[in-house]
Amino acid sequence: MATATPDVERLMRDYQELWNEKQYGKIPEVTAESITVHDPGHPEVVTGRDGLEAYLRELHEGFPDFHVTIEEMLTSGDIVMAKWTVTGTHEGQFGEFPPTGNAMELEGMDKVLLEDGKILEHRAHYDTREMLEQLGLTER
Repeated sequence: MATATPDVERLMRDYQELWNEKQYGKIPEVTAESITVHDPGHPEVVTGRDGLEAYLRELHEGFPDFHVTIEEMLTSGDIVMAKWTVTGTHEGQFGEFPPTGNAMELEGMDKVLLEDGKILEHRAHYDTREMLEQLGLTER
């Protein structure tokens, strides 16, 4: 694996900004029309640009201060591996969970597949139990 090229790094930073700044209008700029997002904390695979926007809106409703920081990126061809930290406070409804007011800070990894300079597939990997514990939704 190699360090991300400037074009890939810019694409990933734009994708990060869309998550952090609620810039849903950037979805077509950075994602393929048939994007899929696999999140272990979400009950189903997110499909398509409209699905991604709905998923992000639900995430931001539950965590209005959601923030992801990409700390490291490596690439191999059209595959990007990104190490990140995410923070947020559970202030709104998120899926089946009413707000707890608790904050979370998680580390994780993404495997991102690119096609024609856009994100085609996003697979997130993180400890869902740790997230639920931090939010007070399960016992430690």
